This record gives sequence, structure tokens and C-alpha cells, in this order.
Amino acid sequence: MIIAEGDTGFIFGGKINDGFYAIKRLRPTSDSHLPLLELRYGVKFLSQLHHPNSISLLGCCDEKEEMIHVYECANNGSLYDNLHAENHDPIPWKRRLEICISVARALHYLHTGAKFVLIHRDVSSKNILLDDQWTSKLCNFSFCKRGPHSMSRDPISTEIESDIAYTSASIAPEVAITGRVSHKTDVFSFGVVLFEVLCCRRIFDAELEMDQRFLYRWACKCIENGTIYSIIDPYLKGKIAPQCLKKFLEIAYSCVQFEENKRPTMGEVEVTLELALKLQKQAESEMESTNPQETAFVASRTPMPSIFTIQIEAVTTNFHPDMIIGHETYGEPIYRGLIDDGTLLVAV
Repeated sequence: MIIAEGDTGFIFGGKINDGFYAIKRLRPTSDSHLPLLELRYGVKFLSQLHHPNSISLLGCCDEKEEMIHVYECANNGSLYDNLHAENHDPIPWKRRLEICISVARALHYLHTGAKFVLIHRDVSSKNILLDDQWTSKLCNFSFCKRGPHSMSRDPISTEIESDIAYTSASIAPEVAITGRVSHKTDVFSFGVVLFEVLCCRRIFDAELEMDQRFLYRWACKCIENGTIYSIIDPYLKGKIAPQCLKKFLEIAYSCVQFEENKRPTMGEVEVTLELALKLQKQAESEMESTNPQETAFVASRTPMPSIFTIQIEAVTTNFHPDMIIGHETYGEPIYRGLIDDGTLLVAV
């Protein structure tokens, strides 16, 4: 009774004491015992976690060269399947936001809520499960790494032995370059998930043009050019409040910055996504009260570019005095800069 195929083995559905559970069974291959070692790590970390948005490990069996895990069952499958499988209905925008917020809470807990900092290392839509109430459950802790004590001021980073945890489409630059992971590595991968949720596109597609193959890179370029609305999920067009979309794009864009110190913490991500959801609900409430017949938010024919602080700092050379071209009425300087790949001169 196979209900899914995970990255490290088959997942079966089974009934125990009138309850339905997910049962993961895995045996080592003839040339490697690595899968069993990964699952043993998963047991070690999951047994220490207690969070409503983290999958619950209910029991395990480790004998005769075989490892079996028993988890709570998430009846609605993975976020990946719900976004990309043809037999699934589109997920409403507010539900997508709620799913993202729940995963952000789980990651925030891993980074700050346990005795030691835990780095998931494999954040992806395939490792986000949804139960029958559409509550998200972060799963697959087989590649999790322990950082310093959560109350320590030591850098939250650790060296890794290999790159097996990440697919190249969601890998943070520092992992590929130095083999080092930190809590900001999880932030980067979560940012990739945010773009996947918004655009309903796979995070890597070899059939697209070279500059569009990696979704997060393409989305960032569209944000910088003010054309992001053209690549979001067609199902969502007209259903996202402009201020909500702006806030969502700001946090997704900041999550996938090349430099770790320019990425937010998961706590900041969580708060920003909650604000985005609040803005969406407020906009829908105002629309219903003023225009009961209105069913969609109107996007301008040419969407106004979303310009973020990090971009402004870049185009003004971090507000260098040589870039000043004038002053406001009250003395505030006006800077010049070039955006749209250096083709548009603007005043900042």
C-alpha cells in the first residue's frame, strides 16, 4: 500500500490501533549503508522536536539491517504534488500564504527554539507535507545538522561532509563554494520555495532558455525589471492584493541574496509573511465592503517596478556623495542611478 515515494525510500500507508499512519521503510543498498545512517540521524533529531508544523515521529524499528519509521499521516500529500500534479486543484492564495507561514514557524523553531540550533539542510516543497486540515508539516530531517547551543553567541554555522542534501536548484551559494551551511542556508532554500509557491513553476526546468532555468534567478530578474506579474501562477492573477504581493516579493527576494548577511532570519521571514497575509485579508474586506460585485484586484497594464533598499544602495553606490544631483525642499539629497540593466536613468 504505497502512498508516496520519498527521496530515500517508499512510504506506505498503514492502520495501527484504528489510526492511519505513514510508514517509511528503507534498507541499505548492496554498496552503501548511507540511507540507514541518514534515517538514524532523522530519528535523533525528530525525537527532540515538538512543534505543530514539524512532522511527528510516533515510533521506529531499527534491526536486521532495516530501518522503519512510523509518522503521523499527512493525507493531502506534499506541497510539491499540490503545486505541480495535474490531478490537484489550484491552492488558493491565502492558503498558500498560511502554508508558507507555518513552514517559516517550523524553521524559526529549529533555528532558535530547541536546545541546540538545528539546520534542516533540505528545505523544499517535497519536504512540506499537508494534512487533512491543510496544516503544513516540515519533514525529512535525515540531513539535519546541529549547530551551537541556541543561547551561544558562536556563529550559527557548521561544515558538512558532502553536498548530498541539496539539489542544485535550491542550493545556497556558500554551500556550493565552501561546503559550509548555516541557518541562512535554510533561509535561502525557503526563499526558493516562496517563488515556487507564487509562480507555480518547478524550481529548475532544463527546457527553458538559459536565463530562465533557475526559477529564483528568473524571478529576481523580473522583480528588478518590474515584470514579475507576468510569471506568477495564472490562477492567482487578479487574486493577490498589490500591497500583499509587494510584501511577499520583498521577503522572497531578500531570502535568496547571494551574501548571507543580507538575508533575513526565519523570525523576520515569519513576521513579514504574517503581515502579507494581514494585508491580503484587509484588502479583501475593503473590496467586499465598497464593491460587493468586484471579484478581482486590478493589475496595471505595466506593473510598477518593486524597488528594494538593496537595489537602491547598489545603483547609488551606497548613497555616495558623487551621485548627488540635487536636493529636496528640506535639504534631503537626490541621487542619480541606473536600473533595468543600466538602461534607465532615475532619480532616487
